[in-house]
Formats: sequence, structure tokens, C-alpha cells
Amino acid sequence: MAWRPNRYLLEGELDNTTPGKVTGWMRFSGLDRKVGFELEGNFHRDIRGAKIRFRGDGNADDPEAPSYMEGFAPKQAGKVGDMTAGLPPRDYSSTPYLEWYSEENGRVVLEMEPEQVEVIGKPIPACESDPISRNEQAENMAGFLTGLACAMNVPAVAVDGGEPLVSDPKFSHWVVEQGRIVGEAHSMKPADHGMSFAFVRLFRTPEAAEHGYIATSQLRAKQNGAHV
Repeated sequence: MAWRPNRYLLEGELDNTTPGKVTGWMRFSGLDRKVGFELEGNFHRDIRGAKIRFRGDGNADDPEAPSYMEGFAPKQAGKVGDMTAGLPPRDYSSTPYLEWYSEENGRVVLEMEPEQVEVIGKPIPACESDPISRNEQAENMAGFLTGLACAMNVPAVAVDGGEPLVSDPKFSHWVVEQGRIVGEAHSMKPADHGMSFAFVRLFRTPEAAEHGYIATSQLRAKQNGAHV
């Protein structure tokens, strides 16, 4: 649920030498000029207070780039997500990971290999700054998902008191456990012994969505007005 233009990244530079700000630029195949950055927030502690330069694997002549990158704003303003080079102290990822929440394009993520990123300058000593707040990052994600849910005209579902997840309109039923919505399902087929065969997506593990058997009593049609 993010814009991931890794294939089209050519090069870029991001600067966090001003506390609370990340500025810089990137070049992508399919775009005829650099993309500028004005973001609120900080890098993770491994590169906080420094600049990074990086190169991508993009091909400037990629014929698919113009259609994929169409609509990508020439100025990316918004909030920093998780940005790290994957260096010690590793507060998030062991490999370079650049995430931001764009006012124009929503959540954007770039992932690279360590050899593609160069740190310029000396980061603030890790002992002099705190790790990025996971609560703050959860709020960033929640704000993004809530906006997406409004745009799609589908409900955002809060799971276990955490960040909301967007309900996919292709799923016709909620999955309910102990009176609480924990996922959604579609393509139900009645089976024996009070079970149904369905495609099930649990919100706590959305990447593990798959077909399988589930108790029919756990399925509730969405139009029945289920509430979180």
C-alpha cells in the first residue's frame, strides 16, 4: 500500500543537517527534471544530522517509466517516515530504507542495497539523540490510511487499539473473533461441520492472506453493519 518507484530511481541526495527537516532531490527515469524534497522529520540515528547520496538501478530509457511515474509530484512535501542507511545503531532496518508521506502522492518507499548509499558528513552521536518514536510513525501511517480510506469511500478498521487498516471493498465479509473484527474474507463456499472455505485476510498478518477453512460463525456480511 505504497508507491514504490525503486525500478525507476536513478540517483538522489537527502539532507538532515537541519534538525527536524529533510531536504534534497531525486532523479527518476520517466521524469524530465529532478524531484525536490521538503519534509518534516529526521533520519534514524545511524545517519541523523548527515547527508546521504545514493544511486538506483533505474534505466533512463525505460519505456515503462513515464506511465508509472505519471502524477508523481515534482516537489515532495510532507512527513519523513523511516529513513535509514541500515548502519549501527540499527533502530529499524539492516539495509537502506527511505520512506516518506507525501502530501501529493501518499506513502512512498525506496529500498536499496548498502553499496548504493554513501553517508556524507558525520551523523549526530547515537547517544545524543533518541530513536525515532514508533508511536509517531504509527500516527503517520494512521493518518495516511485514514486519508486513503476516505478517498476510497471504505472504512478504516482499528485493530487491537493500534493503527487503522483499510478495508478492501473486494472482501464481502468480516472475520470476527470473540466479538471483535480481526480480518475480512471473500469467495466463501459452505463446507461440512460448520466450516466454510474462503479467501481470508487477517489484519495482524495481511501478507499471509490465503484460501483456507474457517468457522462459518466467524464470518459476518459487511452489509450487516458490523462494528469494530
